[in-house]
Amino acid sequence: MALTALFPQLDLAVAGLFYDGAGKGFAMRSQANLILLRELGYYLPMIVLVLAIPGFLFGMRKPHRGAFLTVWRILFLALSFALGPGLLVNGVLKEVSHRPRPSQIIEFGGASEFRPWYAADGACEHNCSFASGEVAGATWLLAPASLLPAPWRAVALTCASVMTVAVAALRMAFGGHFASDAAAAALVTLVTMLAVGWALLRREGDEARFDASGPRS
Repeated sequence: MALTALFPQLDLAVAGLFYDGAGKGFAMRSQANLILLRELGYYLPMIVLVLAIPGFLFGMRKPHRGAFLTVWRILFLALSFALGPGLLVNGVLKEVSHRPRPSQIIEFGGASEFRPWYAADGACEHNCSFASGEVAGATWLLAPASLLPAPWRAVALTCASVMTVAVAALRMAFGGHFASDAAAAALVTLVTMLAVGWALLRREGDEARFDASGPRS
């Protein structure tokens, strides 16, 4: 993001790699297999979050030490998703940035003027380019991945990272977002996850230490 702030034309250069010229536009967005992959990236975070709820309820019926989904962890997942991809990216940034999408600007066959990510004076009025909601959702997958037991955590984190990069590449290939839109979405989501995790999961750690030591007479 710092580079695109200093050199906004970098966003145009990256977007231009996916543009096939007048008449074709961003042709990759018409490929069925890529559309299916985009749909997977869009819905997967919501599916993971929804499936976490019955997993948590099942764990409540048979509680045991070291359970994957505790009260604090389910709160961490729900709040980090609601605040990061939900509120900050989709609810705030996309509505106040006014940045046209690549497919909407003059350089790529549209009618709007290109605007850098930090300028809030573009022609877009609603659901704008900055930042990417789908990249934010994909980045959030790092949250449940980070909670898995050690043998699976590294694999899950790698898969979530690959999914995030794939979703970002697809959004750029489809002319839906600039590179800085994807970077901003990932950054906002990661910071939100860290903040919510620090606020909630440390409480779980405090409770675990108390339970381990037990009440003293």
